Formats: sequence, C-alpha cells, structure tokens
Amino acid sequence: MIRAIEGLITKKEPTNIHIKCSGITYAVNISLFTSTSLNKGDNVELLITQIIREDANLLYGFLNESEQRIFELLLKVNGIGASTAMAVCSSLSPEEFSSAIINGDDGVLKRVPGIGPKSARTLIAQLSDAKLGDISGSNSISSEAFMALESLGFKRDKISAALSKCTSSDTPSLIKEALKILS
Repeated sequence: MIRAIEGLITKKEPTNIHIKCSGITYAVNISLFTSTSLNKGDNVELLITQIIREDANLLYGFLNESEQRIFELLLKVNGIGASTAMAVCSSLSPEEFSSAIINGDDGVLKRVPGIGPKSARTLIAQLSDAKLGDISGSNSISSEAFMALESLGFKRDKISAALSKCTSSDTPSLIKEALKILS
C-alpha cells in the first residue's frame, strides 16, 4: 500500500496532479486546499490514501494529516464515496468539518456539493462518536468543553450557542462559563 509519494509535479490541474517519482509518473487526486499550496515544478511529498477497486487503482494526496484523516473517516460512512469525501475536503477545512460534526450543524455540511439534508444528518449521526477533537487542533479546548457539557445532558444547539458567547481560554474555565450561561 502506498502511504506517501515524494517527487516532482509535472502537471497540475485544480483537483489532480501528476508526480514523477523514480521514473514513474503517478496521477494523484487532491483537494482544492492542497492544490492552492502546490505549483508545477515543485518537489513535494504528499500523504497518500490508496483506493484499489476492481477497475481502478486511485491515489488521493494530502499535505497534512488532519485533511487525510477527515477523508478516511468520510469513506467509512455509508453512502459517502471518494468523490464526495474529496468534495468535503475541498469545501471545508478540517477545523470547520469537525466543528460542524461536533455541533451537529447540518447547514455547514449541506453547502458541500453532493451532500443534501439526508447525507448531512447521516454524517453527523455516524461521526458524532468519532474522536474529532485531535483533528481540530486549536479548537480542541472548545471540543472538550462541548463534549463535557453534552455528557451533562445539555442539547447540542444550546451548547453551541453558549460556547459562542464564552471567552475563556482553558477547558475548565470554558465549561464553568458555559454552565453559567446554560443555567
């Protein structure tokens, strides 16, 4: 299984590139976020998710692990294929995606081409238990507070509204501040 490719970009289009590596040129599908960071002629190393099907051997490339992890999580959801997963990665940053899942915000997900109301609800339902806090990086304090408040029995929409009004910079203080708003 191919996990990474390092080589010279010989052709670049908005959603795919050709990378020449040791005399072999690989076609790699990429998101629009990854595409904006690459130029023809650059030497690049991409993290790869390889999908082998009966009729194709496809490579999907990512510059950062969080985007790759989102893509791989999406592939595990019923009804979401590689093209829809790549559309999500092209439309939403990993932070926006994890925030939408954690907060149950289907409106953000419905902005992605190929995701309607039913798919958005399915994504939220199937990924709400996934550990998305480590994907969002800087937003992990908010994610931890959100999960703590949810475990106390508060509704997702009320938690989101309360956390948006909070200013604390550490998890315990954020939880206390949100509890004051919620009560």
